[in-house]
Amino acid sequence: MTNPTRAPRLIAFLAATLAATIALPASAAASQFPPGYEGFHTYAEVAADVAATAAAHPDIVSRFSIGKSYQGRELWAVKISDNVAVDENEPEVLYDGGTHSDEHMGVEMTLKIMHWLVNGYGVDPRITNIVNKREIWIVFLVNPDGAEADISGARFHHWRKNRQPTPGTTAIGTDLNRNFGYRWGLEGNTSTNPRAITYRGPRAFSAPETRAMRDFLASRVVNGRQQIRTAITFHEYGRLVMWPYGYSYVDIPGDMTKADHAALVAIGRHMAATNGYRPEQASDLYLTSGTTRDYEYGMYRIFSYTFELSNRDYPNQTWISGETAERADCPLGVLGLGARVARCGAFDDDLEVNRGWVVNPDGTDTSVSGRFARADPAGTLKNGPKQLGGVVSGSKAFVTGAAAGLSATANDLDGRTTIRSVPIALPAAAGQKLMFRYVFAHGVSSTSADRLAAIVEDAAGTQTTVFLRSGAPTDVDGVWRIASVSLDRWAGTTIRIRFMAADAARDSLVEVEIDEVAVTQPS
Repeated sequence: MTNPTRAPRLIAFLAATLAATIALPASAAASQFPPGYEGFHTYAEVAADVAATAAAHPDIVSRFSIGKSYQGRELWAVKISDNVAVDENEPEVLYDGGTHSDEHMGVEMTLKIMHWLVNGYGVDPRITNIVNKREIWIVFLVNPDGAEADISGARFHHWRKNRQPTPGTTAIGTDLNRNFGYRWGLEGNTSTNPRAITYRGPRAFSAPETRAMRDFLASRVVNGRQQIRTAITFHEYGRLVMWPYGYSYVDIPGDMTKADHAALVAIGRHMAATNGYRPEQASDLYLTSGTTRDYEYGMYRIFSYTFELSNRDYPNQTWISGETAERADCPLGVLGLGARVARCGAFDDDLEVNRGWVVNPDGTDTSVSGRFARADPAGTLKNGPKQLGGVVSGSKAFVTGAAAGLSATANDLDGRTTIRSVPIALPAAAGQKLMFRYVFAHGVSSTSADRLAAIVEDAAGTQTTVFLRSGAPTDVDGVWRIASVSLDRWAGTTIRIRFMAADAARDSLVEVEIDEVAVTQPS
């Protein structure tokens, strides 16, 4: 957002001000904070502090760069965990600061978190538990070029953007927090004018800094699933805790589930209550598109928050949200015991984003139409509803032919289609169940050769059918139902889940939909 010295002019300034290209001192050596702000860290001081901390704590801190800025500065980051050199199967947390270069307190917060963790490890039981059971990533200064420009000559220039020239103009800089690819370019507090402080760039990810963040996030997708579960991006000012989305005033748009919204709100309100901040949906402040927060949630379902820090000089540790790290194992668990059992086991997929399912994994499917696709289905009717146009939550499910077509049989399943999950490591404990929602609808010409099966595939490739619904010569309308199957036989092993749907009867109408696939916690 803005520098504390500009606080009262927030919304009007962001909405209306056009920032001309400013003249800055050429010498990088002239970059230092003005008198009274010497406690803040320059880019060189951030780099030195991070390097010294990693060198002093090599057992739990690993330093690396996620890429370079437009002017060639390293974008320094650390990983903090007990076995820091090992990519363990632990929930991951991300903190970042300095996306807006005049918001220096966000950088201070990332440094504060680093020292809070390393200094408390082995001393404070809560911090020790976080480091032992999580992998924490910190990107300290997303926009170092802009940060150095803002303080060059030992005075503030109120420079918000990066320092990348806009082709075809004399303007400098893109607002990095309008340049991310999710819902990029929508209306709101964003601009197409290269001189505006909220200039979104000529295209999504046109800035090297946002591309570096994009690529880092993509690198944390392991076996098709994003490992980072929760994230905070630090800005200033306003004393706010904000959750997605910023691109829409609607609380629960089609690309968000009711359960996710409830958990985002509950966690956000709890964090705000611990530090006296105001909790709100990001669009309650103003509409934005192309933000870090919306990209992380919209693309990967990371429970992401924007903290707008106070305009006090320095953050203290009461503002650090350990809650975000502690909830990373399963943010939906905040909704209560029932949600924790059902949604916090070894696997949980509401199918709203791509989490690694493979269609036709063996290359042997025979479907000539109605192949499984993750989509927002259109409703179809023939003697009643067959393919349901509404999914259980959000807007996506795996369906056999999402489009309605000119008739109910135009895009229905013909042949066999299969989907397979990523590997799922089951704890060695009893009581785990495979749960999913499904629709299995067919017309009167159906036979027992039409079917929906749920299959468990073990590490050796052996497939065991654990759920089966077969057709019959009767008309069955589409209804969302719940299936629950014991997985005790495979406790302590790694499995994959398959769903197979088949229309093997001649000229039959078959529709299948799958949603909310989960493995529950042990009993």
